[in-house]
Amino acid sequence: MDWLDLAKTAFEGSTTYFDANLRKQQEDNFAHFQGRHTADSKYHLDSWKYRSKSFVPKTRSIVRKGEATVAAAFFSNVDVVTADAQDQSNTLQVANAALMKELLNYRLQKSIPWFATLIGAFQEAEVCGVVCSYQDWMHRTETETVLQVGSDGFGNLVQYEAQQEIVVEDRPYIDLVPLENVRFDPGADWRDPVGTSPYFIHMVPMYVGGVKERMKRVDPKTGQPVWTPLEDGEIQAAMVEYDSVRNARENQRTDSKAEDNAYSDFDIVWCHRNFIKVEGKEYFYWTLGTQHLLSEPVPIKEAYWTGERPYVIGTVALEAHKAVPASLVELGSAVQKELNDIRNSRMDNVKLVLNKRWLVRRNKNVDIASLNRNVPGSVTLADDIADIQEVNWPDVTASAYQEQDRLNVDFDELLGNFSGSSVMTNRKLNETVGGMSMLNGSASVMTEYAIRTFVETWVEPVLRQLVKLEAKYESDEIVLGVAGQKAQLQRYGVDRITDDLLNQDVTIYVNVGMGATDPNSKLQKFAMAAQTVAGIAQALPGANMEEVRKEVFGLAGYRDGSRFFPEAQEGPSPELMQAQQMIQQLQQALQQAMDQRQMEAAKLQLEAQKAQEKAALDAAKLQQDEQKAVLSAQIDQQAKASTIEAQRQAEAEKAQASIQIAAMEAEIQAQTELQKAALQAAAQIEIAKINADAKEDMGESEAEDDGPKSSDLMQAIFETQANLLKAISAPKRVVRGSDGRMTGVESA
Repeated sequence: MDWLDLAKTAFEGSTTYFDANLRKQQEDNFAHFQGRHTADSKYHLDSWKYRSKSFVPKTRSIVRKGEATVAAAFFSNVDVVTADAQDQSNTLQVANAALMKELLNYRLQKSIPWFATLIGAFQEAEVCGVVCSYQDWMHRTETETVLQVGSDGFGNLVQYEAQQEIVVEDRPYIDLVPLENVRFDPGADWRDPVGTSPYFIHMVPMYVGGVKERMKRVDPKTGQPVWTPLEDGEIQAAMVEYDSVRNARENQRTDSKAEDNAYSDFDIVWCHRNFIKVEGKEYFYWTLGTQHLLSEPVPIKEAYWTGERPYVIGTVALEAHKAVPASLVELGSAVQKELNDIRNSRMDNVKLVLNKRWLVRRNKNVDIASLNRNVPGSVTLADDIADIQEVNWPDVTASAYQEQDRLNVDFDELLGNFSGSSVMTNRKLNETVGGMSMLNGSASVMTEYAIRTFVETWVEPVLRQLVKLEAKYESDEIVLGVAGQKAQLQRYGVDRITDDLLNQDVTIYVNVGMGATDPNSKLQKFAMAAQTVAGIAQALPGANMEEVRKEVFGLAGYRDGSRFFPEAQEGPSPELMQAQQMIQQLQQALQQAMDQRQMEAAKLQLEAQKAQEKAALDAAKLQQDEQKAVLSAQIDQQAKASTIEAQRQAEAEKAQASIQIAAMEAEIQAQTELQKAALQAAAQIEIAKINADAKEDMGESEAEDDGPKSSDLMQAIFETQANLLKAISAPKRVVRGSDGRMTGVESA
């Protein structure tokens, strides 16, 4: 499919319709708004070169008054918008409605120049018939070099440069689009031309440098340039030199979007946003004019996540079955021209009365230049006074002024203006305060109707698109924190903001209703409505107060008055229900307390007596405890002294016993050693004797076999010696008397 040819065909067809049916009227509208005669006016002819050509600024006056009225209606409240949950029983939707209200109010007051945007949109609608705007989210980052600290791999800290993405802009924005830069099918539904047109083209003026930058930028998804790279000659061919409506809008100044002689990055080239439906599917892509394709067509969901065109077209005057209705300026253009004619004719008459015309005979010697100058006190030379004749003009009649007044009234009635000329014309009405109120009231109704139409067709659709953008792209923690705090999400059981919360369905409407153009009247209507509701609530307790509030505040000019009664708008909050239950419980507890008051008083008296008795017992016990403590201290002191003396005496006895035991053990050891030595000596003597006797009797002994042998004798001696040693070395035990003192030692 040739997408470039498709876009070119759509653009050329819609441009042909615009040139043939809208361009001339748009130029005339801007001329009247700026106080200029239209291009085809007779005042531009040579025959009117020296005639009065003044322009009565009625058109500019009515537009400026409308802007002032819009400013008073929209910005008399601190909160710009109000949000309601579609399902009041859904806690998340109610919480999101409160959060989204605060988010929109913050963004419209801090991020978006809402005042200038709103007044400019209303002015555009009054002058052109419609206003078109583009809503999107602006997210722009820049790469900067920063110093970071890290490890070099050996445990050392080093500084190094790194590239970091810094968010420069992250906010929603609303861009008003001039009507001459928009193309859509003229057969689209007049109630929704943006959504029902098979194509929608937005001509975007961009600097050549910005176009080249996009051609160099690489798409991270595809790795290819965002836009198709083109040569300078191809870019320059897409420049538009002149647009008559833009020139009329800029009041015949040098065209700010025209091409200069020298081609540079600061020249403006026209790029087209193309939204085209093909076989039931919608695609989006960029083109450079109608000459070159800049981007490949993609489904609209890939470019705009909502799947809808991010444009809104609104108006202040509805005309059925006309996508571009007549503007207020166009409606009053015929009367405006008549006003100009009446004034200029009257001015010419006045000038002729003050500066008369002269008839001069042809080919006579008359100073015609002096007559033309007509300087007071000057001299005009002539050969014959009869050659000069004065032409007298009657003064301006009252009918000229009366016609002017009637035309002013017609203009004011048509466009809903309330001016001094209307008051002066209706003499009977202006003589009473009631008559003045009637004149002002009829004019206010027309203005309020225009504002209501503007709100329904442009303001609220734009805010609904902003809600979707906020739900999708809002990531500023500061903005979310401020909005969440103001919304008091805790009362809905929400402790943090999530995507699920932001994606809940809400209904957005603007705090502007009928009767909002006059602050004093608005305050009176509000007070009267509030008093009426309060009176009905007291007089009819069983009435459906929600419906009563809607009816009363609706008659006062509000939508339904629900924003003044949060419980009716959001339903009883959990905190409110809990508080009501607590109040009921407290009332029951109070009733029980009143019934048992006497019992409680007696109980308190009894407790007081018990407390006194307890205090007396505690005092006696304390005194007894002090006496016990003193006695116990004395006993402990005596016991401690006795214990120390007993320990000292026991240690002395123990030392004495140890000395005695040591002495006895030493004495026993000495005796044992003496006995051992004596036995050894006796044994040696006996052995020597035995050996001597044995030598003498060796011969006799051989004959006598029955006598005792020497070996047997020695064995007996050795056994006696061993038994003695065993008895000596056996363990000893100390023997004590009845008094515990040691009396002797015995074998164990």
